[in-house]
Amino acid sequence: MSASSKRVLAATATSALLLCLTTACGSSGSDTSSSGGTVTLRYAMWDAVQEPALKKSIAVFEKQHPNIKVKIELNAWAQYWSKLQTQMAGRTAPDVFWDHVAYFPQFAQQGVLTDLTPYIKADKLNTSVYDAKLLAGWQQDGKQYGLPKDWDTIAQVYNKTMLKKAGLTQDELGSLSWNTTDGGSFVKALQKLTVDVNGKHPNEKGFDSKHVKQYGLALGSSNGQTDWWNAATQNGCKLQDKAWGKWTINQPSCVEAIQFIRDLRLKYHVAVPASVTNTPNGASLPQVMARKQAAVVWDGSWDLNAYQSSMKGNFGVAELPSGPVGKGTVYNGLSNALYAGSKHPKEAWELVKWLGSEESQKIIVSEGSVWPGIPTLNKDYVAVWKQRGVDVSAFSKEAEGTTVGYPLTTSSATYNVKVQDAFNQVWLGQQSPQAAADSVNEESNSAVK
Repeated sequence: MSASSKRVLAATATSALLLCLTTACGSSGSDTSSSGGTVTLRYAMWDAVQEPALKKSIAVFEKQHPNIKVKIELNAWAQYWSKLQTQMAGRTAPDVFWDHVAYFPQFAQQGVLTDLTPYIKADKLNTSVYDAKLLAGWQQDGKQYGLPKDWDTIAQVYNKTMLKKAGLTQDELGSLSWNTTDGGSFVKALQKLTVDVNGKHPNEKGFDSKHVKQYGLALGSSNGQTDWWNAATQNGCKLQDKAWGKWTINQPSCVEAIQFIRDLRLKYHVAVPASVTNTPNGASLPQVMARKQAAVVWDGSWDLNAYQSSMKGNFGVAELPSGPVGKGTVYNGLSNALYAGSKHPKEAWELVKWLGSEESQKIIVSEGSVWPGIPTLNKDYVAVWKQRGVDVSAFSKEAEGTTVGYPLTTSSATYNVKVQDAFNQVWLGQQSPQAAADSVNEESNSAVK
């Protein structure tokens, strides 16, 4: 995903795409170039942290396919989706691109994704190597619209030095719990990690909440994947009534979780203020950690290499705390999709197939980039990070426990816009959790098709 810090697409692009679809765009192909028998495919992605590993994989692909070149098009999440949909409207979309489940229902419904089923059958591709849950996430009406690229969960990434100075261990951090009465052991631990400029903690007399030197926690994701969706799951909240169904985020168990996340900032003063992290212009979680503004963040495994770059191994990974109904986290994964308008679908399929192969995913894993879509390689990913001195098994333990899938809905574009507007205000104390949840719920459900 999760993304490291996810950002919101421009809603206007959706309208452009719809216009395009009504005029049969996607059937004319992209602007893929072909010269002298060599085809150049365009491959779109949004995460610069993963680019080095992908370049190594693609270099092997190009060597094995001398008639195919791959040009990576990197656009940050904030621009990726609006640009992609605008390109689809202009019939110039990349041949292969990263797809996210937040947009999969919309794309599948609009016919801009190639059904891979005939290619899979023709090549007798063994899809049983993939995590069945991930594979099924890219299916609709018996058609396969992507091959699993990776999977992710959310865990607590912490600064080793800060944790040790507060007298806490990784096991203690991963066994904390929270409640809606006094915050539980989780808030007490964050109070130890939060220090003002005078060296006082939030539970001490004289603590200056306006001048905090170091916070216990940083959260940053207005859509919810790396913050309140996890707390919501730990409080028994269901984000939807069913897959491809209606949003249900205004039910009491959800609103209580949203309130708790707000309290971490505004009541307990143990989390970095929203003015620092609110989207779309706030600092990313790896940036906050690099600045030593917080001791702990809730983040996805996709950002591990970013922490490695800035913290040089001085970080660890612990499980999320448990809530009133237990532990729980968001479970998600990306796919590589083939644009229905590609002028070179055969070559594009070769790239999709390669990126989903064990050989390619081994290369990605060897770089410590992301957890692989092929589960037999998970142990290799753990081994890579163990060699770097980091135990990342908390992410896989989270995956084995209670999880909630990233909501599958045709109204994601509306949700992503509305939730940013409303929840930025919630985290700043300018709107109540109930009012925000009601408004986002109502408008998102109105957009479900």
